[in-house]
Amino acid sequence: VLATGIAILFFSGSVFAAHNPHSKDNIPEKEGVYDEPGHPGVKVRVFVHREKPDAAESSLLVCNLSDPDSTATVSAAGWHLPSAWTYNLNPSSVPSSVGSNNLATMSANTFSDWRAASGDKVSFSRGSNTTMTRTSYDLRNIIAFGKTSNSVLGVTYIRYYSLSRLVVDVDTILNNRVFWKWSNSNTCGYSEAYDAENVIEHEIGHWLGLDDEYDSVNYRYATMFGSAGKGEVNKTTLEASDTSGTYSIYN
Repeated sequence: VLATGIAILFFSGSVFAAHNPHSKDNIPEKEGVYDEPGHPGVKVRVFVHREKPDAAESSLLVCNLSDPDSTATVSAAGWHLPSAWTYNLNPSSVPSSVGSNNLATMSANTFSDWRAASGDKVSFSRGSNTTMTRTSYDLRNIIAFGKTSNSVLGVTYIRYYSLSRLVVDVDTILNNRVFWKWSNSNTCGYSEAYDAENVIEHEIGHWLGLDDEYDSVNYRYATMFGSAGKGEVNKTTLEASDTSGTYSIYN
């Protein structure tokens, strides 16, 4: 009994030491691959989703927006999720212009799309809410609004084992300094705001292992195109580019 108790105490302590959410990660908000401080064998890939230059702004809800298909396969970034993945939301961080209750709906829409793209090889379930607004290696895979650089829409941090390439922790932080709305449509967008679901859908593509694409000829309307503009909603639906890239990772 004593030996068992010692073993349990040792194991629990090891887990806490490895994933203490209060530890300082020191991962920069800059595109690249980094070593997770204090965790040999764990890499962190940082994606920075930037604003696209826009024309004059208005407050109109613009509809009948085009969304041509994109067929060139999106590149794999080099990791994969396990077959079951739990995500954690921070509704309290959502701007009032979007509505805290809408984060769950937007996320569910997004995860449903990406599960289908994987050929149902990855299932997603919602875990308990979080109050975190910054990244941390704490085994909670969060979607939250927080502070990022002014020209950034969102930053996603992918932590994965360097040998197996299996993801162990992901965080997506959307910039609360920009103006967000949610049109709840894939053909109508508010021309003065960034659509929250549009950007979330893109960021979750990174969770599954897809890279950014910047070739505007082949990927302009793909969800994984690397920047987004105001009033844009075409990323809320996956194109052949996105689904073929995801399917190739999991099948």
